[in-house]
Amino acid sequence: IIRLVGRRHVVTAGHCVARSQHNPSNIRVTLGDFVLHSNIESLPTETIGVSQVKLHPNFRFTPQADRYDVAVLILKRTAPYRANIKPICLPRKNARFLGRTAYAAGWGAVQPGSKLRPKVLQYVGVPIIDNQVCETWHKKRGINIEIHEEMLCAGYERGGRDACQGDSGGPLMMKEYNVWYLVGIVSAGYSCAKQQQPGIYHRVSSSSDWISSNIN
Repeated sequence: IIRLVGRRHVVTAGHCVARSQHNPSNIRVTLGDFVLHSNIESLPTETIGVSQVKLHPNFRFTPQADRYDVAVLILKRTAPYRANIKPICLPRKNARFLGRTAYAAGWGAVQPGSKLRPKVLQYVGVPIIDNQVCETWHKKRGINIEIHEEMLCAGYERGGRDACQGDSGGPLMMKEYNVWYLVGIVSAGYSCAKQQQPGIYHRVSSSSDWISSNIN
């Protein structure tokens, strides 16, 4: 899943598209979908090819959460805006949003390890937590992970709500004064919705300058 940030620009996780960086024609973007593979939706979807993949210059795969896990896709043509296709705003540089509830969305698994995927777009509300707290919780579960500055964690200490397999690259969104902001990009996680194992996201406010420079 991806997020439209302009008429010809989409933001997603770097790890989703890194291997297609030199073959962008392998990627097709479908906008405005709600029920997958359905012909009965009230508004049509839009499928557009990709002309260029711009990976964050500091992106790299790691055994833990990937570093600077963000990419901008340039579409082959402009996307039409309508009720089911709208852009999302980028947050101001280095905005934190600590303690706020944000919403992850996607068609990923609804049970950890399940190969079943929902057809209808799912969403879940999760609180944004401090990076140090996130590290401490993981360590209590025997997971020694470093949450870097360009990462963001969201979830409950008790678990129960989370993004999951198949949600990668999707949005973590927050509404402020009636405007939706893209605050995170689904990046990594140790299982799904487990106690003291919140989801790990790319922190969009850490790279909003880079994203803006690649969409203007």
